Amino acid sequence: MNAPTTDQAKNYKYPGEKPPNPRHLAIALQHANQIQAQKDAQALILDRILELIELPSSESADPAQPAAQDAAALKAALVPFQPVDFDNLILERNIEGRCGYALCPREHRKEDPNAKFRILWGPKGSGDNGRGREMKVVPREKLEMWCSDQCAERAMYLRVQLAEEPVWERRAVDSRTKPLELLEEAQQTRKEATKTNGEQEDRTLTEKMKNLKVNDESSSASASTSEHTKQLALERGDTGPTFRNQGRVDVNVQEKDVDFHGSIPAAPVARPGDSTGGSIEGYVPQKTHENLKQTHDQDASDMEDVLYNI
Repeated sequence: MNAPTTDQAKNYKYPGEKPPNPRHLAIALQHANQIQAQKDAQALILDRILELIELPSSESADPAQPAAQDAAALKAALVPFQPVDFDNLILERNIEGRCGYALCPREHRKEDPNAKFRILWGPKGSGDNGRGREMKVVPREKLEMWCSDQCAERAMYLRVQLAEEPVWERRAVDSRTKPLELLEEAQQTRKEATKTNGEQEDRTLTEKMKNLKVNDESSSASASTSEHTKQLALERGDTGPTFRNQGRVDVNVQEKDVDFHGSIPAAPVARPGDSTGGSIEGYVPQKTHENLKQTHDQDASDMEDVLYNI
């Protein structure tokens, strides 16, 4: 059953005797407008897909450096697309035998039809912990979408920029409808931004170097001494008014002269009790004394055994 068009909905006349509710008519008209907007958007997307199948305009075009006219046409045509519409575009181009990337004139891959999967090995060092190579098992249909991995990366970069909402549900001003960007354009923008940041840092460093001033050695040394004096006074605690008015007390440190009357003091001599640890204010620890005595007796016995064996 075909839905009524907008004109049919506007010119509709209720055949009954009782007049219809105006609110119900307004809701029905709103739904009819939404359905018609969906139909118009789907028809527009279908026309865009048919146009993008014919891209690029030259059979010798380079997908890494596409013509400005082709790139502008692609970005303008993809504005109403959803990711699912982009997938349909890839499928239609593959049916025509072309690479899924709209700016590539080459044919897509053709793998062995008997193999459902393919094993792909990543670059050296891409495995776990930087060892070996990463292994991926990819369905054959995924590989046959493109002519190369580079075109697959370019197409997926465009796909992730598309809005998930249908075009008839998007607002007039939406951040998700910002202009699309090709992979090569994004890489060039990053290079220019990095170069600009580097030049800005160089200019800032040059200006700082120009503003550097070298002070005179005498004034620098005087300022350093004064600063150290203030820090020392702060540590001593003599920064109060009493010290500032009366000043600090003069302290002279002199070495004491000791006269030994021509003789050198005798070196200390070990006492008999010192071998056992001595006493502490006249008290001799018994346990320590006994342990040391037993150790001494054991050492003497061992020495006698050694001499006897010789």
